[in-house]
Amino acid sequence: MSLPAAGPRPVIIVGNLTIDDIIQPDGTSQMETLGGNSVHASAAALTWVTDVGIVARCGSDFPARAIGRLREAGADTSGIRHIDGPTVRNWVIYEADGSRNWIYRTPRGRSAEVAPQPGDIPAAWLGREPAPVVHIAAMPLAAATAIAAWLRSYAPNATITLDTHEDWRPGPEVIGAARLADVFLPSREELAELMGYDDPPRAAGELTGTGVKCVVVKMGSDGALVARPGRPVTHATASPASVTDPTGAGDSFCGGFAAGLALGDDVVESAERGCATAAAAIGAAGSLRLLDRDGLARDLLADRWQADPGRRDRAAERTRRVSPAAGTATADGPAVGAATEGGYGVEIMQREIATIPDVIASQLADPAGHLQDLADWLAGRGIEHLYLTGCGDSAFAGFAAELAFQRHARLTVHPVHALDLARYRVRYLPPASAVLAISYSGRVGRTIEAAAQAHAFGYPVIALTGNGDSPLASAADRILPIDVPTLGFSPGTSTYIGMLCTLIGLALRSSPSGRDPEQAIRAACEQLPGQAAKTLDWCDSQAAEVAARIGSGRFVTFLGAGPNEATAQFGAAKLFEASQQIALATNVEEWAHEQYFITRPGDPVIVVAPGGAAHDRAWEILSELHFIQADATVVSDVDPPGSAAGHLRLATGAPEELTPVLAALPLAQLGFHLARLAGKRSYNFPDQQTRDEHYATIHRATRGAPA
Repeated sequence: MSLPAAGPRPVIIVGNLTIDDIIQPDGTSQMETLGGNSVHASAAALTWVTDVGIVARCGSDFPARAIGRLREAGADTSGIRHIDGPTVRNWVIYEADGSRNWIYRTPRGRSAEVAPQPGDIPAAWLGREPAPVVHIAAMPLAAATAIAAWLRSYAPNATITLDTHEDWRPGPEVIGAARLADVFLPSREELAELMGYDDPPRAAGELTGTGVKCVVVKMGSDGALVARPGRPVTHATASPASVTDPTGAGDSFCGGFAAGLALGDDVVESAERGCATAAAAIGAAGSLRLLDRDGLARDLLADRWQADPGRRDRAAERTRRVSPAAGTATADGPAVGAATEGGYGVEIMQREIATIPDVIASQLADPAGHLQDLADWLAGRGIEHLYLTGCGDSAFAGFAAELAFQRHARLTVHPVHALDLARYRVRYLPPASAVLAISYSGRVGRTIEAAAQAHAFGYPVIALTGNGDSPLASAADRILPIDVPTLGFSPGTSTYIGMLCTLIGLALRSSPSGRDPEQAIRAACEQLPGQAAKTLDWCDSQAAEVAARIGSGRFVTFLGAGPNEATAQFGAAKLFEASQQIALATNVEEWAHEQYFITRPGDPVIVVAPGGAAHDRAWEILSELHFIQADATVVSDVDPPGSAAGHLRLATGAPEELTPVLAALPLAQLGFHLARLAGKRSYNFPDQQTRDEHYATIHRATRGAPA
């Protein structure tokens, strides 16, 4: 299995393989189809993560092409062992009413013979860092118990999830197996049989009282229940689904659940991911159907999280539990409560990048109504000019959001760097102006100064911050709160996207109609989390390839125009902060007038050019880059001409004012992979004294005399 040294955890699926002969209600048949719980669960996990290995046994008659299909789907199949004798084979007969009948064509005892054994799991897979998530799919109880016990001894850092099997009978042996797992995953029917009554919340709670660490009950169309010792039972609702074939729904849930744990979700969010995965699976037929329904599970999950105001609270709780003193260090400086020691591992950056689709959905949905309240407040005060100010990522977010305000808001927006606003602009703001000061930490000195100066000159000040007790919040007339789960000291990726989406959301709610954005832009915003998930999936391996190609370059140049000139600046900043490389950021047009003269053959240039007003000019510059033999990579939702050495492909369909949200994602991934290859920590401070001095400089809120 191939995984970078840091990032999402590997997923190992331990289960069975079968060959199924399927008879449809109309009499048509499909012979020798690939089946088995390991296939359904692996396809589900591959919907979310790329590092999935299968451990299973099959007979000597197992078709080679079937393993080839698994490998083509992206799974590592080196854990599949051939043994003498037949593969388990079934007739699966579908009735017109949707029911299924299974006829086993091999003796019942064969299932035990082909059940995987502990030694089947490649030792190298268990020695990985980060440690894997191992899902033990349905199999005979003795085999499942042996594998779980062996993993507890030989891979103590692995996370073990355990599904139940139809042949298990109630008794202490089942409880003993469940205690070995980190998460026990029975269905409602299996839990009722095990506990002797059908009351899932009570039964799951009683089971945790016996020493089982966590119980997640698969409830079909009723979603899932999560029970943990000493905590209330939590309900994960089902995603909407139309049923074509329920075969493998439970295994699909388990694969999606394991992927959620691998991505850093807590068990409730992993259950939500499992529900969305199962809903996508049952809408089609075939064991690899999820891989043919690209993005559907992500879209279902994004829709659910956007519609669930409580999800942000659960995400915050997850962050506090995983890293009790965590925060994000951006160009703002570290977040309040950030860990003071050892929290600079660059892998944090990748983990936070994975949360971005969730962040987009949460910030644009505005579940608490903060954006609409502020839009109404600005309108009520007759504000006509809104100045967006900040430093670093916060400043970039203001510039990237400008087009959204121009297209959709009644306000005239003015993005200005905080130093310039505080020292050169504040005296000359027009009447009916307000200042929106942006700093996630709320402790950036220049942004605090800009807010204080604006207040001194009589302009209303709003603080967009994640820290309501910060100096910036104290300097403002009102606060626009933002809550983005963070995991440690890391170059700002999720926080940048959170600030940008908050500003876009404010622009839409400041429309001339007062409250109701245009239907088209509302629909575009609803699609954005799913598009972000697709972009992250499509670009991660390509970003790693680009990083390997350009890591030794003299410097990296980022080009952009319109709202994506700020995206280019964001991309350069991630190289400064993550891999500590020299980078330049400039306007697409300006490159031809200036940086052209220092760009040599082979120098890496990243052209951020989503479809939009400057797109054709970017392609002309790309032709020039090709002519001088620069190493050009395009970030776009449009296929570039043949002159590009690489293409970091964005999901299509977003209007230009939303493209800075998507275009920043592969640049964040590029920054991570360059840092990983260079062996860098975030910011790479040589010692505590240097770090303290640096943040003291950033946070020093001196007050100058405006020009």
